[in-house]
Amino acid sequence: MIRIAEAMSAYAASQRLGAVTVSTFSGPADIVLRHVPAEDEEDDACVAAGTQSRGTALLTHRDGVQRCTPGQVFLVDMSEPWELRETDAYRLHLYRIPQRVISASSDELRTAYGVHGRPDDTVTRLLAPLMTRIADSAATYAEHVGRDLAGNVADLLGTLATTGADAPDATSVRDDGPRRAILRRVRHFVNENLGDQELNPEQIAARHHVSVRYLHKVFETEGTTLSRWIRQRRLEECRRELARLDPTDPVPSLAVIARRWGFANAAHFSRSFRAAFGVSPSEWHRIRTSTGEDVTQREKAQGQSRTADRDTSTAG
Repeated sequence: MIRIAEAMSAYAASQRLGAVTVSTFSGPADIVLRHVPAEDEEDDACVAAGTQSRGTALLTHRDGVQRCTPGQVFLVDMSEPWELRETDAYRLHLYRIPQRVISASSDELRTAYGVHGRPDDTVTRLLAPLMTRIADSAATYAEHVGRDLAGNVADLLGTLATTGADAPDATSVRDDGPRRAILRRVRHFVNENLGDQELNPEQIAARHHVSVRYLHKVFETEGTTLSRWIRQRRLEECRRELARLDPTDPVPSLAVIARRWGFANAAHFSRSFRAAFGVSPSEWHRIRTSTGEDVTQREKAQGQSRTADRDTSTAG
């Protein structure tokens, strides 16, 4: 639940775009927007992404304070308290997004929490204006258009998290220059060759003129293994492809999607997909291309009470 703390005039409007809730807040300076998870709400599976189209704010999250200005994007965990103090007259666009529609793991999202927007952060340079434009026109979109646009925001947030672009709390090999450079080059190489079923640590190590042992140590620093990271990236791309399909079209052969992204067979792909995301590929396609209301009803039936209609309120 997001509350406007100060007893001053402010405006808030919300719109559902598929499974995503988009809210716009605007008002004078010295307003505080404060989120405190309520005991009767389950925000633990959602994140909030925001961008200021006007004014500067101070974000307090996880015992840290960061400045957020127009052109930047912040990402916070809705299961935790956070606060945004507007120091100027402001306009804020806030997206409440279920983690299940973002193609990133919980660990990757965790490292991405905070403010993004360095000059070399190309993902945020695309994301911030897109979030503003979608929010400004949210009430005018046809249902399928709004759902697809919100999906584009979720895809870019997934890219932001998985690439580690400007991640403020990243604990990767940033203190070891050579290892960080190898990590960056290997990730780029793997992303360009995910469809190659023969991709393996030996081939990658030879291509980058390092030993397999050294390569494994680099990924150990990231808390994973190279093979596990390759499998995760393949699953994320399959997940994105399924999400982009038109809901009126039949789901293409899972074997075709699996082979396109480097899986040897559909059965192995389906097992890996369910293990990673908790649903089958076909179920994920239905979730991502259904309306938010349909998704909520299905989750309630499964005992996963995620109520999105109560997530925004104002209080003097």
